[in-house]
Amino acid sequence: MDKSVIQTRGRHLNHVAYLYDPLIENLSFGRERLFREKTLSHMDIRPSDHILDIGCGTGSLTLLIGSRLSSDDRGIIVGIDAAPRMITIAAKKAGRHHGMPISFQVGIAERLDFDDQCFDWVVNSMFTHHIDTELKRRAFREMLRVLKPGGRLLTADIDKPVGLFTVMVGWLSRYLLLQPELEDNLRGHLPELMRDAGFIHVQKQEQVYNMVSFFTAEKPRDSTAG
Repeated sequence: MDKSVIQTRGRHLNHVAYLYDPLIENLSFGRERLFREKTLSHMDIRPSDHILDIGCGTGSLTLLIGSRLSSDDRGIIVGIDAAPRMITIAAKKAGRHHGMPISFQVGIAERLDFDDQCFDWVVNSMFTHHIDTELKRRAFREMLRVLKPGGRLLTADIDKPVGLFTVMVGWLSRYLLLQPELEDNLRGHLPELMRDAGFIHVQKQEQVYNMVSFFTAEKPRDSTAG
């Protein structure tokens, strides 16, 4: 496996990969597992589906989704992340689940190394707030390209917050953490960016914790993209 980070303007967490799981578990007060289950609940998965998980991190969500697929039905999920150390950890986790139709590789959303129209679902969870506006546009176009006509997108990420305290936390995070990539999310621009890329039926399915939303969208069945 290539140990170097693929060149991208997007933020990656290669430097904290080995601390990521316990860190997220503690920062979420143990709710991260529930969040993964909630994410999965917004996907109508068939055992034969081909699924791409972008920004998969250490692969926890990828593995959960993979447990719903069947290698006998040729189902598969591929997890990609720009951070090689994340992929190393994810691959070790997958190694404990023999026979699960799952693979991991280093990759970036704005330049997906997959053929046109090869996935039934593309999912990304807590990923888009790490990339700037132009990379978001390119990433959503790439997601559209690799989806089959009628394929579905699920994006779970920071969104326009509700409630004064949550609004303050969101914008303080944007400025104190020096993360301008958050601005599109905090202003509620994700649905517009999806539509601009060519997605239809863009819907906010649910918002949790006052600032994290689940969006679904579809690639048109008559789309020539890809």
